Amino acid sequence: MADKRRNSFDDLNWGRLNLVSAQDQIDGLNSWKVTYPHGERMVRVSCRALPELGVPHGIDNDVSSALIDYFMSLGLPDDGEMNLSVSELMQLAGFHRTGKYREMMLVSLDRLHTTSYEIAGGWRDHPNRRWTTAKFHFIELLEYTHQGESGKFDERTMLRVRLAEPLVASLRSGYTKPLNIEFMQSLSRPRTRIIFRLLDAMRYNPESPDEIIDEFEIGIIEWADLCKLPNTRPDTIRRALEAPHEELKRRGYLRAVTIEGRGRNQRLRYEFAPEFTPVSPALLARLRTHGVTDGVSRQLARQYTSSILMARIDQFDRLVRSGTLTIRKTAAHALVHLIRNPDQYPDAQSGRVVTLHPPASPLPRQPAPEPDLPTWAEELGVLSPEDAATFTVKRIALLFARRFTTSELDQLRHQVLHGVTDPAQLLTEAHHRLVRIEAQQFVDELKARLRAGMDGEPVPPLQLA
Repeated sequence: MADKRRNSFDDLNWGRLNLVSAQDQIDGLNSWKVTYPHGERMVRVSCRALPELGVPHGIDNDVSSALIDYFMSLGLPDDGEMNLSVSELMQLAGFHRTGKYREMMLVSLDRLHTTSYEIAGGWRDHPNRRWTTAKFHFIELLEYTHQGESGKFDERTMLRVRLAEPLVASLRSGYTKPLNIEFMQSLSRPRTRIIFRLLDAMRYNPESPDEIIDEFEIGIIEWADLCKLPNTRPDTIRRALEAPHEELKRRGYLRAVTIEGRGRNQRLRYEFAPEFTPVSPALLARLRTHGVTDGVSRQLARQYTSSILMARIDQFDRLVRSGTLTIRKTAAHALVHLIRNPDQYPDAQSGRVVTLHPPASPLPRQPAPEPDLPTWAEELGVLSPEDAATFTVKRIALLFARRFTTSELDQLRHQVLHGVTDPAQLLTEAHHRLVRIEAQQFVDELKARLRAGMDGEPVPPLQLA
């Protein structure tokens, strides 16, 4: 819980299609439609938005990436629903937590909730190796709490969001890619962040996501369509791309950008810096299970292909299971050594065994001691009151899925934040009740406490089993 690293991912369908226009201002634009070839397929994508809100653009990219990131951090709930506070979503999206940004967040969520998308022949059903047509709103359900009848977000606002079914299915199928969300959020303009996210997704072969390219070439008009830039004059497109290109080169993401040809036949060529070599999600997950850090994983990905790395991880797992390889330091250290020095380890094909050290005398295996896990009080004690309240609500919502309303979760966060409810005691009791198969009794008692708080009555003490 205390690990603050953001191992973020993006959906490969959403990332490659780029359904958020790379414009800072849209000037009343409430629909767009693009058609472009991709290999033997023709992809048609259209967007229809409410006139008063306009098409998703600018910061909607940050909000959509934050929601996908949060959904994955929850373990990909199959109903696509998640509960979180607006302050937490603002933090995940890289927003300042002020009233102005709360208003921007509300408008952005409304746009993502009300805008309709239709993708013909471009939405990937990867497990079945099929291209499909999908029609959806990015957010299918949006519910939130607020003060009185204002309808506006405030500091206490809790959100309930349900993502579109095609998006949930895509994410749950593992059709994802790593996303350096901290780097993206550090870029200066929304347009640059959108183009970075699109470029990063285009590095992946949509039919074989483990194949990653270091160079990418595309026609300037087709690229404008993918960026959802409405003006198709080549000189206007080049001006719109100039500042993002310069920043991405200056920041080390792009090694070079070249433009060749004339008029509408111009072509863009992107060369990616090796320092930003992405790692396939499947490979990254396997390296993480052995404790290999993401930084080391990226170094390995620059040196070896995914197939080689996967084969050597398989070899490492076989050797450890058979007892042929003894881990003397850490699993991460041993695995990286095997990857870089495969000749010093057993060769399964030739039956040859080469060891680094003389085999030690076998020792009787002793059961590993049970680790001393920190208590909830110790874990929550290192957090700020707001972070502790946010974590408590997230945990309760996960443990008791869909049993608490958005208003009840709002009240729970408020009670924890103001010291009415001890979060450590609450979480300890919640887990005890689940073990004793007393979940409904716990839910009923907690709901009674929350109702008392909402009605302005004294909050009864938490009943401990």
